[in-house]
Amino acid sequence: MRAVLPLYYTAERTIMSGYQASPTIFLRPEEFAEDAESRLGRANGNTYQRKPGISNVHDGQIMIRLKKKRFIILDYGFIPNDHDHEIAKAVPHISIPNGGGTSKCATKDCPRIGVPVLLYDSEPNEPMSLYLRGGLCFSCQRNLNEKRRTQRKRKSDGLTVGEVRIGGGMPSIGSAPGNGGSRFKFNDQIVELNPDAVVINGPVDGARTRGPDYRCPEIGSDLLRIASELSHETLSLLQHSSGVQTGMEQPVVTTSSVNAMYQKAFLSVSKATFLLTQWKASWDENIAANIAQTTAAEAATASANFDSRVLDEAVASATATMHAEGFPDQLGFPGHAQGPPALGGPLPAGTMQNNNDRHVEI
Repeated sequence: MRAVLPLYYTAERTIMSGYQASPTIFLRPEEFAEDAESRLGRANGNTYQRKPGISNVHDGQIMIRLKKKRFIILDYGFIPNDHDHEIAKAVPHISIPNGGGTSKCATKDCPRIGVPVLLYDSEPNEPMSLYLRGGLCFSCQRNLNEKRRTQRKRKSDGLTVGEVRIGGGMPSIGSAPGNGGSRFKFNDQIVELNPDAVVINGPVDGARTRGPDYRCPEIGSDLLRIASELSHETLSLLQHSSGVQTGMEQPVVTTSSVNAMYQKAFLSVSKATFLLTQWKASWDENIAANIAQTTAAEAATASANFDSRVLDEAVASATATMHAEGFPDQLGFPGHAQGPPALGGPLPAGTMQNNNDRHVEI
């Protein structure tokens, strides 16, 4: 199946029409379709070196499989120019992170380029790959990934992260008295488990942990898909094993085939259980955030209402005081006692003024 991306080709050709004099490293789909189909493996983490790197400078151009259908093409040796930045803004499958093609690897004493240019992402709506945001050259990032993978496989009180163990098959730090179960250390506390206990230690077989880009809607979608798969797997297991249970000669059933189908169904159960807990935790976090937001809004409204009420009461109090004290009477507030007329002012009715009567006493 050849990669087809009309949007990519149309957008690139439109932008590139004004920059014919400046070559670009960005690829058209037909340039890497055969590599994606024939040379890049299908498993998560498979890589294909499209262009060689330069020792102690950069790791070249590499195609990486992130999921069954998703892959990316990174170039650690390309320094983008202004024209390339314009193309990246218009084509969602292309990205130039800050420092792309210029920033050195974050590993101490590593001289290679640590931030590549993303030439193509088959699923641009997915989260940015760690190869782009980790700040490490391809070699150092690959070594770090392997180190983390090894650490996840290490025993943590006898149980590997992401592994499911059942009952007595789980290593323990001792036996629980009376019930034949086992004791485990969990968060510095001793926990006693029944012999038939099932422990799911973290994400199982690629199941994701909740995060900013993986909340209730996304978790719910994956959960429904896995639950549907579980229904079919369980039905197949029961139908397949019925020959053994009833003594029928057909279909031919072996212990190994039943065990394989059982493990497949049990794995789906474990993944669904883990995702259900992640969905609930995400839902709780969302409710808590909404409550906090509502509480903050109510507090802000109450504070504003209180300030407005205090201001109104202060104005009313000041007005009442002015009325009570008759101040200022010369402003003619109604209800205020009138003082003696000012010199030269009008006299009360019935009163005549004789300017000749005015005299000055010395």
